Amino acid sequence: MKQIVLFAALICAAHLAKAQTPTTREVPTPRPRPAAAPRATPPAPAATPTPVPGVIEAYKIVNGMNIRATVYNVDDGRRHRVVIVMHGGGYRSGEMQTSVAEELSHYGFMSVAIEYRLAPPHLEMNSPTHPFPGQNDIHDDGHYPEQTDDVRDAIVHYRNDPRSNGQVVVIGGSAGGSHSLYLAGTGTPGYDMPDLAVMLSCGISNLADPNQYALDCVAGEACPHEVVANYLDIPDPAPSPPSGGDLTLAQNASPTHWMHVGMCPFWAMCSSRDSLGIPTSTGFNIHSYLPDNTEGVLENGANGIVPTALAIGLRESAGIFPEAGSFKATIVDVSVHSHSFDYWDRVKLDVIRWISAPIPP
Repeated sequence: MKQIVLFAALICAAHLAKAQTPTTREVPTPRPRPAAAPRATPPAPAATPTPVPGVIEAYKIVNGMNIRATVYNVDDGRRHRVVIVMHGGGYRSGEMQTSVAEELSHYGFMSVAIEYRLAPPHLEMNSPTHPFPGQNDIHDDGHYPEQTDDVRDAIVHYRNDPRSNGQVVVIGGSAGGSHSLYLAGTGTPGYDMPDLAVMLSCGISNLADPNQYALDCVAGEACPHEVVANYLDIPDPAPSPPSGGDLTLAQNASPTHWMHVGMCPFWAMCSSRDSLGIPTSTGFNIHSYLPDNTEGVLENGANGIVPTALAIGLRESAGIFPEAGSFKATIVDVSVHSHSFDYWDRVKLDVIRWISAPIPP
């Protein structure tokens, strides 16, 4: 009997020892760390489906004449970044660029298409085309610096508008592009300097550039030195540049004269088949084109925007967002003659993404 009990005890002890012995676990093979996915390019902001009606209002009054804007605002009870759109027209013609301003309002901007006083003959700003009194009624010929004064006042007015969040972007075509760059260079940050500036086929960026006065006028095209002389109210000295007091005036009226490292980020562009004088103004050594798509002269952009920006220490950026101390420069590839807002549809999504980004400090 004692043997049986002892045998049973030995069996139980063996079983208990087996149960307490840990089972060896297979160590799992570590999973490789997933590679970082490539950073996708952020899409441009999506347009809202509801059109925003425009309202015409005066942003300043000169001798009883209303200088007007058409404002497209997102009526959602919030304040929005302002985009001021400026038309071209050789400093002497043009009307509010409402189609572009209306489109921009669909992307959440408070969009403002402005008019500004024009150099002679200023038909669009004369009554009865313009509500009385017009420029003809107040005997105002819109020479420099009146046009840039109007743009400056528009920036200040809409920066402080209760519908605005205090940030102002300017987009200008042709002469409007020249005015955009002028305020980017001469303005004070947070006051009359735009926070960002976009120029499509910038008018004349350097009004004293000998390369502009050397260009031969072409029928059907705005002639660079003629429009400059009309804008400044000086005799046209072509083929020589201005001299004496006229030279000083031309330099002071030149956007490139005022460019500096502390100016706001800007984007200068022209088309690959742009109008006479535009490659020279932008700073590209490419051919200009005639309205009938005939190749014109090979232009000299040595004194234009891009070389000037690089010479003063601004950095050319390839980024999709604005960067402090930098600028962008683009030649937009087109197959036919295209100037100013003619190629807006080709660049608008990239521009909208750029002007929607945070303002760099």
